[in-house]
Parts: sequence; structure tokens; C-alpha cells
Amino acid sequence: MDVVRDVLDKAVIDRNGREMGRIDGILLEQQPDQPLRLAAVLIGPAALGDRVHPRLGRLVRWIERRFGVDHNRPARVEFADIEHIETKVRLRLTISDTAVAAVEQRLRSWLLRLPGSR
Repeated sequence: MDVVRDVLDKAVIDRNGREMGRIDGILLEQQPDQPLRLAAVLIGPAALGDRVHPRLGRLVRWIERRFGVDHNRPARVEFADIEHIETKVRLRLTISDTAVAAVEQRLRSWLLRLPGSR
């Protein structure tokens, strides 16, 4: 499997088919005398920012802290929780099993406070 081609930037859906974002980062793990293995994938703009440039990643983390959504960010999904990888990456989890739901709820509550949003 070509991890970058087959996994990175693919849309992620939970087991119910709900969109969760895109895979923005990949975590590899290496044990002594073992080959590299895909340990987890990361979902969130901070991981994407880190890929572009470390300063951008720090800026995104600062913005997430300002909005109060920095807890468990970027969302980490263990590779074992991936059901299959095709045009989209389907998880064995629901969105509420991950940190993605908390961010969505926090941003929704913030957006609802804006004038004219209701």
C-alpha cells in the first residue's frame, strides 16, 4: 500500500456514513527490529498545517485554543479502527467516538451566537 497516495487527504466517514473530514496526517510507529507500521491517522487542520509548514501548524493550534477546541486535537484514529480504504476511508467508529464531534459541537455553538445565524 502506498500510504500517502491511498490514505492521506481522503475523506473519512464513520460507520453510519457521516462525513468526518479528511485524513490530514499519518502517524508511523517503529518497534526495534521491526518495519514501520501505520499506527494512526490524524484528522484536523493542525495536522494539515504541520504538513504545510510548522509555523502554520502552530498558528492553527493557537486558533483552536482561542475557540476552545484544542482538547484531543488533531483527532487521532487508530489504524485498527479503520474498516476499509476505498475512495473514502470508512471507520468502525461513530463520529461521537472521536474528538471530531466535540469540535463540531463547539464550533456550532460559537456560530449560533453570531447575529443572523438563527
